Amino acid sequence: MWRSIRIRLVAIQVLLLLFALELIGGYFVSALNQSLLRTETDTVSRQTQLIATLTLPEIVTKQGTSSFPSTQGSTGGTTGANTSSTAQPLLQSFPQLINGVAYVLNKDGVVKDTSAGSALIGQKRIDSLATETLISHKKAVAVHYDTLTGQHLLSVVVPVFSQGHFVGLVESVVSVQSTYATMREVTTIFYTGSGLVLALTAVLSVLLSRAIARPVLDVTKQARKLAAGDFSERVTVHSDDEFGALGTAINDLTDKLQAAIAESQHEQGRLQAVIKYMGDGVIALDKELHYLFSNDAAMRMLPGASTPEFDPAHLLGLERIVQEEKGEWNFVKKLQDSLFNVHVTKIGTRQVQGYVALVRDVTEQEKLQAARRDFVANVSHELKTPLTSMKSYIEVLQEYPDTDEETRKRFLSVIQNETERMVRLTQDLLQLSGLETRQEPFRAGLINVSEWLSTAVNRFNLSAKQQGVTLVSEPYPTVSLRGDRDMLDRLVDNLISNALKYTAREGVVRITAAAESDQLLVSVQDSGIGIPAEDLPHVFERFYTVDKARTRKFGGTGLGLAIAREITERHGGRIAILSELNEGTTVTVSLPTVEVR
Repeated sequence: MWRSIRIRLVAIQVLLLLFALELIGGYFVSALNQSLLRTETDTVSRQTQLIATLTLPEIVTKQGTSSFPSTQGSTGGTTGANTSSTAQPLLQSFPQLINGVAYVLNKDGVVKDTSAGSALIGQKRIDSLATETLISHKKAVAVHYDTLTGQHLLSVVVPVFSQGHFVGLVESVVSVQSTYATMREVTTIFYTGSGLVLALTAVLSVLLSRAIARPVLDVTKQARKLAAGDFSERVTVHSDDEFGALGTAINDLTDKLQAAIAESQHEQGRLQAVIKYMGDGVIALDKELHYLFSNDAAMRMLPGASTPEFDPAHLLGLERIVQEEKGEWNFVKKLQDSLFNVHVTKIGTRQVQGYVALVRDVTEQEKLQAARRDFVANVSHELKTPLTSMKSYIEVLQEYPDTDEETRKRFLSVIQNETERMVRLTQDLLQLSGLETRQEPFRAGLINVSEWLSTAVNRFNLSAKQQGVTLVSEPYPTVSLRGDRDMLDRLVDNLISNALKYTAREGVVRITAAAESDQLLVSVQDSGIGIPAEDLPHVFERFYTVDKARTRKFGGTGLGLAIAREITERHGGRIAILSELNEGTTVTVSLPTVEVR
C-alpha cells in the first residue's frame, strides 16, 4: 500500500497537520487551561489576601467567636463587636462570591474562625498545604481532587503577620469544578474541530495527491509502454508546472526515440537484407567463438550448417588462428571438395566482443584459374609442336639449298599443313573466346529446321563419299526455331565433321531430328571408334583429346565440342553425348522451338 505515491502524499500531509494541531492545539489548550486556573487562583488569592490584610490580625488575637457568618445557620455567627467594619461586608459575602470556605488558623494550626461552621473552631486543622505555610511562612497554592465530593478544589494559603511576626494564616478552599468543566469543553471543542479539520484535510489531500500523482502515473504508464516498444500514445499535459514540463519532455523523448528506432530498424533491415542476399557467407561468433548466426549463403556453402551441432569455429579451425595477436585473419580452407577463402575480423578495439567471419567459395574461381593455366599450357603446346616442326624443315631447307625437288615439295607440304592447322586453331580459339565472353554478336532469326538440316547434310555428302562413309538423313520435322543461323551451322558442322573424322571406311553417320513438345532433338550418330567411359565427362573441355595422336592425324584442335556446347547454351539448349568404345558415338542437341503463326 505504501508504494503508492498518492497514499504517501495523503499520509504525509495528514501527519504534518496532525503534528501541527497537536503541537499548537496542545499548547493552546494547555495555555488556556492554565489561564483559566490562574484567573480563578488570582481571584481567590485576592479575596484571601484582603481578608488577611484587613481583618484577621485583630481576629487572631481574640478568643472563641467566629467573625464569619455561618454557612450552617448556627448561633456562633459573627457579631459586629467581634469584627472590623472594613472586613464585615467581605466576610459575609465570601462564600457566595468564591463558592468555597475560609479557615483562620493561629500559628499553632488551630482553627480560630471559619465560614464552614463553628464546630471546627478550636480544632487543629491537618492540611498539608497549611502545614507547609506554618513551616515556611510563605503563601501556598494547590489544586487537588476531592474523592468524597468528586470535585477539583483550589486551596490558597496566605500567611498573616502582625508587627513583623507570624501570627497565623488564612486558608481558602474553593471548588474549581466549573473551571475544569470549561477546560473540558474547550478541549472537546478543540479536538472536535481538529478532527473535522483532519477529515477535510484528508479529503483535500486525496484530491490534491490525485492531481499531483496523475502526471506521474501518466509518465510511468508512458515509460512502461516505451519499454515495451509501444510509441502510439503520448502523455497528456494538464499544467504548465514542473509535471507539465516532465510530460512534454517525455513526449519529446518518445518522438525522438520512435524516430531513432525507426531509423535503426530501417538501417538494420537494410543491413540484414545486404547480409541475407550476399553471395559470400557471413558468420557471427561471440568472444568465446560460440556460434551466433549466419546468412543463407553460409548455410548453403558450409557442410553441416543445417544441423544443431553446427560449429563453424571448429569447422574452419578458428580456435588456433584467433590466438594470434591480430585484428584480422585471412586464410584458405578446404572442406570436402570445396575451397573457401575465409576472412575473420575481430569486433571490439580494447576488449574482444566477438568475431565476424566472411566466407567465400573460391572453388569455381580456382577451377577457372586452373583452366586458364591449362589453356595457356595447351595453347602453348598446340602451337609449339607445329612451330617446332616448321622450324626444323625451314632450317633444313636453308642449310641444304640444293635439296632435290621432291624432298623440297614434301617439306613445303608439311609446312603448309602445319600452317593450316595453326590457322584452324587460331580461328577456333577466337570463335570460342567470342562465344564465352558474349562478344560475338547474336543475330537471331527464324530458322526452318528441315531446310537447315538438309542443307548441312548436303554440305558433307561429297566429303563422306570420299572417305567411304555412308551419310544417312531422313525427312526432318517441319518446325521452326529462333537463333543465329551462322552459329547453328557451325554447331551441326562440328558434330558431322567429328563423326566423319572418327568413323572408318564403310562406316555410317546418321543425322536425325525429332520434335518433342516445344523441343527439337537433333542427333548425330556414328559407327566410329567411340570414346572410353572415363573420358566422356571431359570431352566438352577445351583442348581435351582422347588420343592426341589420333587428333593430330585428323587435324583436330580439341575445341570442336567446346564450341558446340557454347553455341547450344547460347541458344538456350542442352547437349549430351553417349559413346561406347569401338561401338560408336551419339551426340544429341536439344533446342527450344517456336510456334509460327
